[in-house]
Amino acid sequence: MTPASPQPVPVLRLEHLTKRFGHITAVDDVSFEVFEGDIFGFLGPNGAGKSTTLYMIAGLVWPTAGRIEIFGRPHTDFLAVRSRVGALLETPAFYEYLSGRKNLELLARLQPGISPRRVDEVLELVGLSARGRDRVGDYSHGMKQRLGIAQTLLNRPRLLLLDEPTSGLDPEGSAQVWALLRRLVAEETITVVISSHLLHEVEEGCNRIAVINEGMIVACDEVRNLLFFSKDDYLIVFDTPDACRAAEACLRTLDGVEVLATGDDAGEILARVVEGHLVWVRLQEGVAPAVLTRLVEAGLAPREFVRQRKTLKQFFFDLTRRQPTRI
Repeated sequence: MTPASPQPVPVLRLEHLTKRFGHITAVDDVSFEVFEGDIFGFLGPNGAGKSTTLYMIAGLVWPTAGRIEIFGRPHTDFLAVRSRVGALLETPAFYEYLSGRKNLELLARLQPGISPRRVDEVLELVGLSARGRDRVGDYSHGMKQRLGIAQTLLNRPRLLLLDEPTSGLDPEGSAQVWALLRRLVAEETITVVISSHLLHEVEEGCNRIAVINEGMIVACDEVRNLLFFSKDDYLIVFDTPDACRAAEACLRTLDGVEVLATGDDAGEILARVVEGHLVWVRLQEGVAPAVLTRLVEAGLAPREFVRQRKTLKQFFFDLTRRQPTRI
């Protein structure tokens, strides 16, 4: 009998983490794990508790209750933990009249054991070697973001915490940051926890995500598991608006069928553009064949009847628009 593979040890573990500010509960009993090599997306609406959670992980805000472990040690064990964590939780601030390299040299002097050679290494890692001697005031916003990431890499961290690192960047700048993160994970064995409002980027760049809403975790899994074809969401396409309206009326009379959107509303919600008139339905498991048969019998045979792959945007809005339920 082949022995079971050992379970990976989490790089980061949150257990029942809670933070209250007076009568306001900003983070409510949050638990999740991040494993080595993850690019872990942390998502939620404004005010959901993302930044507060990251500040607690970084040791900048003290939890009201719960536990944070980093590399198997309590996050309060600063000597063992902090030297292995890099964080960029605000817009990076530098002396703009100094060069990028000089800014990093000053920051390196604040931490023991960082050699001048490391400054050159991190500039190379973030693609700023050729501009390292230029004034930061002459840098683009994207270059400043990459210099901020270079700052977090000075101490050779194994865990990187990033809060909205692509905010305000153009598509090219965002692509450069995500390419950098993938390279850091692959070549430097760094694990990344990143919050972002740009859901399409998270869908493409992260392998696992957690969604927080009103302080509670409402989903946590691999992206491919959360977004793969659901068992019950179907896209039904008709050639004419009359057939679409008649089919909607028919579908609303059937058991196990929930019409989510139809016509133009469905077209706005669904990710892919389909020529035709759409009905988006949610079906109980196993009823799809009977539903299709009923439509055909009613003379409303659809042009397409396919399970619909959710995008992260659809999944996110579906979760956050309803009352949160702790998982």
